Amino acid sequence: MTLEQLAELLYRAARVRQVIPRDPSHPNSYDAIDRPYPAGGATGELEIYLSVAACEGLPTGVYRYDAAAHRLQPRRWHGAADEAAFRELLTAAWRATNCTVNPQVLLTVTSRFGRLSWKYSQIAYALTLKHVGVLYQTLYLVATAMGLAPCGLGSGDTDAAARALGLDWTSESSVGEFLIGSRPASGSGSLPQGFCDIVDTMREQG
Repeated sequence: MTLEQLAELLYRAARVRQVIPRDPSHPNSYDAIDRPYPAGGATGELEIYLSVAACEGLPTGVYRYDAAAHRLQPRRWHGAADEAAFRELLTAAWRATNCTVNPQVLLTVTSRFGRLSWKYSQIAYALTLKHVGVLYQTLYLVATAMGLAPCGLGSGDTDAAARALGLDWTSESSVGEFLIGSRPASGSGSLPQGFCDIVDTMREQG
């Protein structure tokens, strides 16, 4: 896949569309985050990190998606251990596909639990997982419309993710993984191509 495709996917599925400022007159109000997918309380606790193995126009490495500015922030490695953790993430993703897909780009979804737990208390973890499911669905719909190959994963390595992404897992931890890449030329069916035709037509019409 290309950097342009990756940028469009993230823009359409995960960007911050608007920050709605808190009401100073209300003691329990907070800045609400509006994104393309719905979320309880609009707390915006989910973040996306990218482990890039093969993307035209983007060097191999780990990046954080800055959803407010719509840009990628590279996560710099500090020695062989960081690169080894990066390889661990990609290997775990490869195994999760029954060793049939070489990952191109792995999206790791993390949760900043504090943004959610202060309001939703005991149900915060269950709620953040529901938000992950909604984000997955949005990524599936957008990626399919773009003719890309999406795949949500049902496993992951929280420890390796924390090391590769440079996170303190007690405040921000991985809660989902999602593979995205290009479709093989021999495997493109009529349905994905139909979606591509619709999107291309809409783009031409402005």
